[in-house]
Amino acid sequence: MTIQIISLIIVGLIVVYFLRKEQVKHNDYFGKKRKLTKKEQAVLDHYKSIYKAVPNDKRLPNIKRDKFELEDIALTATEMIYDNPIPTTEEIEKTKIGDLVKLLFTGKDGYVERMWVEVLEKENDIFKGLLRNDAIEFSDLNEGKTLYFHSNHIYDIENET
Repeated sequence: MTIQIISLIIVGLIVVYFLRKEQVKHNDYFGKKRKLTKKEQAVLDHYKSIYKAVPNDKRLPNIKRDKFELEDIALTATEMIYDNPIPTTEEIEKTKIGDLVKLLFTGKDGYVERMWVEVLEKENDIFKGLLRNDAIEFSDLNEGKTLYFHSNHIYDIENET
C-alpha cells in the first residue's frame, strides 16, 4: 500500500513538472511576460552590451519602398531569448562570399518569412546577397533577387563547403 502511494506521488510530481514546462513554452510562444532566469537575463544583458544599431543606409530594404523590411536580429536578441542560438559576432565576421545566411523578412502586416540569401559581397557590416528561394507571401521576393542587408539581420549561417 505504501509503495502504491509513493508511486502515485512520484507520477503526480512528474506530471506537474511537465505541465508547468509546457505552460512556460505556451506563454513564451504567445509573448506572455514571465520572470527571466539569471542565465536568461545574463544573455539579454550580453546582447545589450554589444549591440550596434543598423546604420541608415539607402541600400537596405524598408517597408515604404520595398513592402518588406529585415528583422534586426541583434536588437531582438536584447529583448527576447531565442530558442536556437543566433550567430555570434565572430561567426558573422567569418562569413565569406558564397556562404548562405538566413534572414527574416517582415511585411507591413507583421507577417515574417525566413529565407536564405547567398553572400555576394561584403563591405564592413553591409552585405550584398542573392535570394536563394521564392517567398510565399511576398510577391516581389523571388529566387535570384539581389538585396542588401546588415550583419544585424543575419539569423543563421550555412558556410560554403
